[in-house]
Amino acid sequence: MPYFQARDGARLHYLDIGRGPACVMLHAFGMRAAMWLPFVLPFAARRRFVMLDFRGFGGSRGVKPSSADALRQNADDVHDLLQHLRLERPRMVGFSIGAASGLEYQRRYGFDRISAYLHVDQTPCIANGEGWSWGLMGVDNAQAFERARELIAAFEPVDRDMPFHRLPPALQQQFWSWFGEFFENCIGQPLLKLVFRAAGGSRPGSHLLRADDWPIYLACVRAFVEQDYDFRESLRRVRIPFWVLVGRRSAVFPPEGQRRIARYVPDARVIEFRYCGHIVPVEAPGRFLYTLGRFLSAPLAPPRIAVQPEAA
Repeated sequence: MPYFQARDGARLHYLDIGRGPACVMLHAFGMRAAMWLPFVLPFAARRRFVMLDFRGFGGSRGVKPSSADALRQNADDVHDLLQHLRLERPRMVGFSIGAASGLEYQRRYGFDRISAYLHVDQTPCIANGEGWSWGLMGVDNAQAFERARELIAAFEPVDRDMPFHRLPPALQQQFWSWFGEFFENCIGQPLLKLVFRAAGGSRPGSHLLRADDWPIYLACVRAFVEQDYDFRESLRRVRIPFWVLVGRRSAVFPPEGQRRIARYVPDARVIEFRYCGHIVPVEAPGRFLYTLGRFLSAPLAPPRIAVQPEAA
């Protein structure tokens, strides 16, 4: 399996399959690079797909972040991977936190090295504020942030090297309850919600998260609460084709906030999935596959003069 070394010395895993023009795929929280395989294999005869495992997931499990800013960490890792492989203007697909990481990549490095971007169900601004009510969990944004802070505070005294099974049972239960509720909110279809509950049992989400990587997951939660994840101004600098896939039933990121990306990006194309919640590729795999194919074959903007990346 291929690995590369990031700038902080971390050894990260990625998948690299197919041949032809490249497309970089960034997965969602709780998922891994391999989640993309059913969608990319039909195109692998004429397209190359590079799929990174973010820290704490898939083949990069156990790899701790070196930055308190989760999205900056992911964006830097993506940049290092592109440099390692010497990819020239690949397309990019980001889903959920992968989409947020794609926006952070754009804010830090620009999209001059990217030829087109497919953004799957992610708001351009996480926290609600004056004139913005479409952040994480929409009108329940303040309550969601408060519950996240309660989770972070509960784990604050705990040694980050402690194995999960040695944590107090009450903390273990709080961990699974919080993440289980989050993952359930990601699902828009009632039947899939029942399947999710049955799969996790008393530990909802345990089939998606590796328990001993709990510090990595909590660091991500902390970053979303404490960092300024507002990409609206940086999006105004985007000059490449920018597709936005919206789950119309998304409770995690309200559809209206995602539709408003078209106000910031000149060449934005918004496509709504009527019966989907947040996890669009899971809830509508056939239509997602079709849309991905259209994105991969769509015309590209001409390349722009590259700029130097922001210093680390």
